[in-house]
Amino acid sequence: MARSSCLGKARSGRSETKQHKSIFVKRIEPLVSVIIPTYNRAELVAQAVESVLNQTYRKIEIIVVDDGSTDNTREVLRKYQGEVKYIYQQRSERSKARNEGFRHSKGDCIAFLDSDDVWLPTKIEKQVEVLNEQPDVGLVYTGVQFIDTNGGPCAGKLCWDEPVRKVLYEDLMTHNVITGSLSAIMVRRECLDRVGLFDETMNICEDLDLYRRIARYYKFHKIDVRLVKIRIHGENTQRNPSAMAKGWESTIRKILEYTPPEFEYYKYEAIVKLLSKIAAVYKLDGRPHSFCAFCAKSALYRPNWILRRRFWYDLLKLTARKYLIQRTNRRQHF
Repeated sequence: MARSSCLGKARSGRSETKQHKSIFVKRIEPLVSVIIPTYNRAELVAQAVESVLNQTYRKIEIIVVDDGSTDNTREVLRKYQGEVKYIYQQRSERSKARNEGFRHSKGDCIAFLDSDDVWLPTKIEKQVEVLNEQPDVGLVYTGVQFIDTNGGPCAGKLCWDEPVRKVLYEDLMTHNVITGSLSAIMVRRECLDRVGLFDETMNICEDLDLYRRIARYYKFHKIDVRLVKIRIHGENTQRNPSAMAKGWESTIRKILEYTPPEFEYYKYEAIVKLLSKIAAVYKLDGRPHSFCAFCAKSALYRPNWILRRRFWYDLLKLTARKYLIQRTNRRQHF
């Protein structure tokens, strides 16, 4: 059970998918709820909070959800009493922590910030401007820059940021087009009220699952300015091959169970592409047998996609396409 300790109130001051029209344009200065989940990052969470307090947009409430930290996170955050709402819960992982923060929030706009990342001062201001000016946009995200553990520039990259399909939903079936992911986004509250919160059974690729549900009804918009600093370190999920493989496996099951009828045509092609990712990740991790075990178990799942004719058709089609591209490239090289 989460316990809420008031370290504060609101800080006041100065595609081809079915789209849902919002009345948000009438709200000039909406309250923005910033939700920061954290676990044993006492040395970093204060930097995240400070980056929110330094925003040029001032109508903000900050909610930090401590997911069972055993370090001095609570003591570090005590100095923000009156500016931050602190919520403690038993260790339950980040999806539940974000959902708990949302349930305690009041804002018309929701922004998430991982406790190891920081925002540049105009991040919220620019995102609110987009949502005010474009009522059919449900989610807005920004560019990012990468930093190392000490806050210095870093050349690392964690995930994709280039849509390759004409329809965003199709991209989100196979990869994440939002670099920096949740720390880079702002979403209307009405979107989450409509499609639901994070799946608490998922703590890898849970953002991708949420984005697909939102993209079915709302447009996404990118602000092509780097307004978020993403910290690269050994605990990043995207740098854990085994964890990412499990995340892609969960994504396959989600696609099988919840793909909307209007995207059914792309389902098995997406699964083939995800299988390629899983195989590559397990190979990188030195565990190719784990991929074979996953495919073998898949024959027992319902629906047992690996036995479907359409799956094998798309597998052969994509394999042939890849072969032809490689052969053409070799000819051009010589």
